[in-house]
Amino acid sequence: MELRLNFVLSKRVINVSESATVSTSAKAAKMTAEGRKIINFGVGEPDFTTPAGEINYAFEKAKEGFTHYTPSKGYVELRTKISKKINNNIHSLNADNIIVTPTKFAINLAVMAIADEGDEIIIPEPYFLSYPEICRIYGVKPVEVPTNDDFSLNLERIENSITPRTRGIIISNPANPTGKVFSTDEIKALQKLCIDEEIYFIQDQIYEELVFDGKIQDIVEMDPEMNHTILISGFSKSYAMTGWRIGYLASSREFIGAVDKLQQQTITCAPSISQMAAIYALDDDESPKAMKEVFRKRRELVYNMIRDIKGLNLIKPEGAFYVFPSYDLNISSVEFCKKILDSKGLLLTPGSAFGKQGEGHFRISYALSEDKLKEGIALLASFMDEQSKI
Repeated sequence: MELRLNFVLSKRVINVSESATVSTSAKAAKMTAEGRKIINFGVGEPDFTTPAGEINYAFEKAKEGFTHYTPSKGYVELRTKISKKINNNIHSLNADNIIVTPTKFAINLAVMAIADEGDEIIIPEPYFLSYPEICRIYGVKPVEVPTNDDFSLNLERIENSITPRTRGIIISNPANPTGKVFSTDEIKALQKLCIDEEIYFIQDQIYEELVFDGKIQDIVEMDPEMNHTILISGFSKSYAMTGWRIGYLASSREFIGAVDKLQQQTITCAPSISQMAAIYALDDDESPKAMKEVFRKRRELVYNMIRDIKGLNLIKPEGAFYVFPSYDLNISSVEFCKKILDSKGLLLTPGSAFGKQGEGHFRISYALSEDKLKEGIALLASFMDEQSKI
């Protein structure tokens, strides 16, 4: 008699989509293994190896025995250094305002802590594709609100989207996928709205060291006690430490105490060795600067090449390491990316992965060598030329 196992999945699992960037990179890896030459413009991490100083320091600390559990909030030394970085000799945050956690899990902690099932979080489009899916994991409704044509925030639309169930607003700044750096006036207005409405303003500034034009507004300035403010950041992009999975969340002491309970009952603590690398990284000023200059040069290269391609339109990004062109073809972004992958071996991320406003766009990561960028954009130009003749 044949035995059959019936697996019953929760709505939580069924309602959550795969990460488009992870799944497309997996597809590229499969095609490469099959012998296809693929240029991967979908990658969301620096192409650099973690700086040697960070690696060596963590390795030595591991040999010294720092391979055990850490305090659930993270090592006090690391949290103190993070608070000093955020303070910038202006504010008075301390270790009690910080919890160290594995990068994206900081977003999970924030959503779990501020919203119950059926509550809402406003997410301006185009957005980091994990924001709405993380909300759905916890039964929270993501309320997607379009930005303006230049990707600046539309405060009127955001304000009109607030309901009695709204618990917060989340943005990435600099923005993924657009590279937009929101102005001081935009952020102050948005933060004031959150304070007035008694909801949380969540700013994910994981790309904070990669700002080429403008600056990131200090969000502690308007809310010194961080009673309505949550700052999320980490070491993945600025120090090429994606695999170390180390980041942090900053907010009021009361809020950090609350999310610490969640961390204790989920992951317990962030990895000890990664925390040691982060301690060293906060004294390493040169590596982020050097990487930033490489990315600045690549941004200019990619921007100048793409703007010369007929049928593509592009707003120059101000930060991060992405460009988000639109195209004039009458096909979906998923179909666009499928066609160019199949015909040219060029992997792009469809704009629809980043919200409805992303339709008609695609994302390019320029976290690749200049040679690969030139080769890939030449393939993009060839593809657009061929499509114009169909």
